[in-house]
Amino acid sequence: MSQAHSKLSLTDHYARKLAVTLAKGQPPVRSPDLDQYLQSSPREIFAAFAGAACHMPPAGENEALAFGYLFLMVGLLEHLRYRTDSGHTDAAKLIAEFQAEVAAQAEAGRIDGPMLAYVGGALHQAKIPASPVLIAASEKQHVNDDKSEPLPADIRAALSGFLEACSGNPFELVGSFLEVGHALPVKARCTFAAGLALSGMPDALAAAVLFLLDPEPAVRATASETVAQAASTLSPTDLRRLIAIRNWRPKKERGKVDAIIRRARAAGVDCAQWPTGGAETMSATAIDGSGAQAVLLVSPAGRKKVVSSVLTKGGIADAWSNEPETRRKIEAALAGSNLDTPMLAISRSYLDRVMAHNLALDIDAGDVPPLGLLQVAETLGGADWQPARMKLNDTLAGLIAEIPEAMLKPAAIAKVLQTSSGLAGLDPIQESWFEDDPDIARTMSSGRGRNRPKLVAYLLQSAIARHRNRWAELFLRMALWMREAPPETGLSWCELAIVAKALAEGRDMGEIRLMRDIALRTIAVHADRAHA
Repeated sequence: MSQAHSKLSLTDHYARKLAVTLAKGQPPVRSPDLDQYLQSSPREIFAAFAGAACHMPPAGENEALAFGYLFLMVGLLEHLRYRTDSGHTDAAKLIAEFQAEVAAQAEAGRIDGPMLAYVGGALHQAKIPASPVLIAASEKQHVNDDKSEPLPADIRAALSGFLEACSGNPFELVGSFLEVGHALPVKARCTFAAGLALSGMPDALAAAVLFLLDPEPAVRATASETVAQAASTLSPTDLRRLIAIRNWRPKKERGKVDAIIRRARAAGVDCAQWPTGGAETMSATAIDGSGAQAVLLVSPAGRKKVVSSVLTKGGIADAWSNEPETRRKIEAALAGSNLDTPMLAISRSYLDRVMAHNLALDIDAGDVPPLGLLQVAETLGGADWQPARMKLNDTLAGLIAEIPEAMLKPAAIAKVLQTSSGLAGLDPIQESWFEDDPDIARTMSSGRGRNRPKLVAYLLQSAIARHRNRWAELFLRMALWMREAPPETGLSWCELAIVAKALAEGRDMGEIRLMRDIALRTIAVHADRAHA
């Protein structure tokens, strides 16, 4: 590679450490020091790619180590995507530079098609679209491999092979294709979806239905059109899935789903009942500074258990249900996860509210949730999750109505605001609460030379003040989460709801100690980056 790597040894250290875990068949764990590395070493994306390409068979001889580097690659890409989402152009440029480098390596014949697919899978996991230059390189790779068509001529035989490899599981088939086909041209992905729908095979048609949740609108459109042609042969389960995901798609796309449903019903297809399911335990993490929250569910599956997870971050960012495992293995995996983010047991009503809100955020953005959300819903035995955004003022009013009147007197409110940085239940999550966007960086740059108290006051009156509703919503969500805990835990959801209300009503941020701490933490984080 042409790039210099000042921290190559640290990248190798983490890759080797991860390889040991992977070789034991255990899931990798992101420790605090690893997260710090991922956040502070964005250019190590090139070293991670080089390590994966070097060690991945058949060119290399250490698959576990190669996957260790790939795990680092995904983590580094995710952190870059987080910064891109916040408007940092330097992160977007680095992602483009990385994809151009991978494409150049493919063009030069230094990496093969499978390695290119692994990179596409890493981009898919990080929720980063493949760039045109990487898609072009992937397309050429297919041509060079004498695969100018995305599927062999005998499409039925090819699809039978795919389905057999996935044991007829449509979620596994589509999930695998979305990952390895991330860098394929959209046309090829459309062809694959159409081939599934029109193959005449029930399992393939079931997989085609799931392509209605593909992240690419053109693929969803192709899936809708071709599934409609085979609507009379849909299974009752297919129809149930179509009805479940109808409102998970942008409003302008729902008419096509309605047409499929009408054709299927006219052909006499009955809607299947949801499978038997449920959850023995449900828990959720606190909400970090990026707005992310993870939900963890453990469901019965005969004598075994299924672990499901949903990650929300301005929408449904990820969702999955794993294969059934023994209770001992699941308990060992959960114990070894070393989560440093606080978690609470949650109710089903809380879960449904969170899912509905984040589905609404997806719809508002013109997106669809990940395919795994449907699988999680089926694992639960049915979930009528309809997009419904939580309105800040209405939700706040509902919470405030539950707070004792004595806490709402002016003097009591003033005391809560003055002591809000020490509210029970915020530690250690509030360490992630700071501002991170280009406006703040520019404000910090222009504010150099001011003493710290003056810089704090300036931030609270300018850049942070412009984001008061975002912080009010985050505190509201945290208060709702805290309210899930038993009263004896003493979590301060009432006080945090009062802080959220003060922000929403335009209260001077200088009076809110929690906001002053966020300003101080913002200054410290940006100062550390400037000296990195």
